[in-house]
Parts: sequence; structure tokens; C-alpha cells
Amino acid sequence: QASLFYAIIAIPPLHASHSFSCKEMALLLLLPLLLCTNALQPTALLTGATGRTGQIVTNLLLDQGFRCNIFCRNVQRAREIFPENSNVAFLQGDLSNRDDIHAAFTAAKQEKLSHVVYMAGGEDADYKCVSYKAVAAYAEEAAECKTMSNFVVVSTAWATKPYSIASLLFNSLYTDTVPMASYYLGEQALRRAASTNENLNYVILRAGGLNTDENYAKKYPDAVSMELTYQQGDNFDFLGIAGRPGMARSQLANAIVSAMNVEGRYTVEVTGSGTVDRTDSSVYERLVQDEAVVALNNENEIYDAHLAAIKQLKNTAIAANLTGIALVALCGWIQGIFLALSIDVAIIFVWSIFFANKKTL
Repeated sequence: QASLFYAIIAIPPLHASHSFSCKEMALLLLLPLLLCTNALQPTALLTGATGRTGQIVTNLLLDQGFRCNIFCRNVQRAREIFPENSNVAFLQGDLSNRDDIHAAFTAAKQEKLSHVVYMAGGEDADYKCVSYKAVAAYAEEAAECKTMSNFVVVSTAWATKPYSIASLLFNSLYTDTVPMASYYLGEQALRRAASTNENLNYVILRAGGLNTDENYAKKYPDAVSMELTYQQGDNFDFLGIAGRPGMARSQLANAIVSAMNVEGRYTVEVTGSGTVDRTDSSVYERLVQDEAVVALNNENEIYDAHLAAIKQLKNTAIAANLTGIALVALCGWIQGIFLALSIDVAIIFVWSIFFANKKTL
């Protein structure tokens, strides 16, 4: 906008007898281009931009010419992460506050909002709020925005499988917010909102196994040179590549950016150890689009399914521990503990093979 203003004021008033200098002619010829460039600049609203993956994504988008509106609680910290840049705006707010979300969309719409990138979450988050309720609020706002074209949200693998080892471990740590159920409900809310706006494209990226680039290179040197693995159906094996080695944050960041302009509506699992170039969006041409979601699931039923799986795991663990105590009493400490640990390993193995896919949502 500033360049456009200076270009206009640099041209003197025109008179019939006025002859144009080379500079004036160049400015007149460039004026339509400046107008067009300003109008076509894509604008993204981002959550989680100050996180470790979000910082990589934001910088990649800036390199591609995006204007980035960063929704954050701590603007001062965000300014320290992203030094002064005319293509970055900071929108202060909290994902638990629907008014803050509405205000962020209102501000972003002034810049002709075209994309939403939802990356909020992480350890110790309020998953019910961040991964479900706020995603639903963003999706509803996006569906009502006439200039919106694409919505990309980072979810998690195994979100539809309450009995998978990954879901059980994750949910057991946060039984008050049940993260895997919350991720699934957030996905469903986006699918439902998109059904009200035929022009809204989206990609739900179910990330499997996430590491810092430093740890990834150190622990899995052979995997560093490999690219991405995409698949559908929530079928990653926890004991397979999605569990170890998983993927580096920079790989996920590139997967997010490559999904920014995908036409259609997709839910995909993504991890490392594959052959798909991290910047290649043509992979979506070989995938199946989501079916429209007209009615949402009963959220209590979804949470109850995940909590029931945790309860069953705890009952199994109690039975295994009691067996271990009996073995110690019968066989002595060393042999008893060895046998008890063997039983635990066998239970995990049998569970992962026979029960992980139970009650797929």
C-alpha cells in the first residue's frame, strides 16, 4: 500500500501540454501492476505461529509472499520472534474467548483473508478448548468469510482409535481434556462447517511422531535424507514408522505449506521415512476426498469411548500387576520380576495387534 501511495504522488498533475519523462512513464506503466499485486497478495490467519513448528511455517509463508496475521496471547513475545516486518500483523487474543476469535477474523478480513493455518496445541494445552472448541469456532468463522479459500489444521494420527497404544498413552496423561477425542471432534467440526461453504477447501493433517530437527538428525540419521509418507484411513502402526522415527518439525512445516493451496477436502496422515517430496502437493491428486459431514457426532459419546478404553487399560494393568506380585511370591524376586515384565511386554504386543483397531470412530 505504501509503495502504491508513493507511486501515485510521484506523478505530477497532467496537462494537455505535459510531456512525460521516462520516470513518469515507468510509474504509469507500473501502476496497474502495483494495484494487481496488492489485491492478489494472499493473507493467512495463523494460530500456533510462535510455536516451534509454527515459526518455521510462518517464515516459509513470508518467503512465499503471504501476509501473516498472527493470533497470539503474548504480542510482545511474538514481536521478539518475528522482527518488524510489513507483512506481519499481530492479533492479540485467547482461543478460549469466542469474541477474540471473531475480532481476529474481522481484522483479517480487512486484508481479504484467504487462508487459515491452525497449529495451536502441544503439551499441557487445554485440548478440549484448543483442539476442539476453538477449531470449531475458527471453522465457523472461515465458512462465513467470502474471501476464504483454504483451511489447514494440524491434527494427530490415531485420533479415531481410542484403543490404540498412542491414544491410550496420550489420553491417560490428560484425562480431564482427553486430547485424542478432542482432536477428532475438532476435525468433525471443520468438516461440518465446510459443508456450508462450497468454496472452502481444507486439509486435515494427522501428524504421526514429531521430533525437533536436532533430535531427529541425532537419533535417526538414516531417516534425515528421506521424505514424507502420506496415507489415509488412520492406519499408522504405533510400532511402525509413525512411532519411530516419526518426522522432523521442518518436515511437518513443509507439509503444512504444501497443503495451503490444495483444491478439495482431505484428511491425511503424514510422517517421515517416505518418498514424497516435502514440498510436493500433487500427492493429493492420488488421494480420496472426505465425504460431507452434515450432522456432528455426540461429543459425550466420543469422550466416553476414549475414557472407556482408558478404564479397560487400567483394569488390564491392575490384573497384570497382581499377577506379577503372585509370581514374585511364588518364584522369588529375580525370576518373579522377570516373568512379570515378560507378561507386560506380551500384553502390549497382543494389545497392539488385536485391540488397537477396536471401536474405530
